[in-house]
Amino acid sequence: MADQDRKRKFSGRPDSRMSEELDALILKTATRLFGEQGYAATSVEQIAAVAGVGKQTIYRRHPSKESLFKTVIAELGNSFLRAASPSAEMVSSDPLQALYKTMRMLLDLILSPETLSLSRTFIAEGWRFPDLVNHAGAHIFDPLEKLTCTLLTAVSRAGLLKAGCDLEETSQMLATLCLGGPHQQVLFGRRVLLTAQDRDHYLDHAWRAFMTGILATPAPPPSGNRDRR
Repeated sequence: MADQDRKRKFSGRPDSRMSEELDALILKTATRLFGEQGYAATSVEQIAAVAGVGKQTIYRRHPSKESLFKTVIAELGNSFLRAASPSAEMVSSDPLQALYKTMRMLLDLILSPETLSLSRTFIAEGWRFPDLVNHAGAHIFDPLEKLTCTLLTAVSRAGLLKAGCDLEETSQMLATLCLGGPHQQVLFGRRVLLTAQDRDHYLDHAWRAFMTGILATPAPPPSGNRDRR
């Protein structure tokens, strides 16, 4: 949509639907620019210009650039949870499969261009803006660790884990193997796990290796692990 058309569309007092569209447009534009240019190099004026909205339109929703960036991070974390959280029915009927499917979905999410761009921003500028890094921890990393630990707890309650597993520590190690390694390799510029088949293959091997150590009875990846929700 051209800037002039966009400005005409959002001129005047927007109704609830238009307001939601405007919110989404601002966040989408801010996410892209923060990822492409970094936090320090991106201004609210630039975001407004690229989005084709007035600067005050952004400030009415986000009182500062820091507030806008924190909203971008919080929404990214929420989108991860919405996409990766399995249904209660799946967790109840087959918690091991639910955990596997969650890891597979998260692998796609952390390797998405949007996530990688924002990750590079944190690596390059996190030392200058520690409060923003802490915000990312609270709204992305901590909730995902909690989700993984909750699913592993369900696996334990089903009697599938060896006795004595520290669930919090084990869930962190599982996420590091299944997600952290691939994420780090791609951030370093390696062109790996580019296709769904490559990611399935990697996760199958990582899953088998890890589960051999923690399951009471070693088992292959749950059946139907490549089914998408």
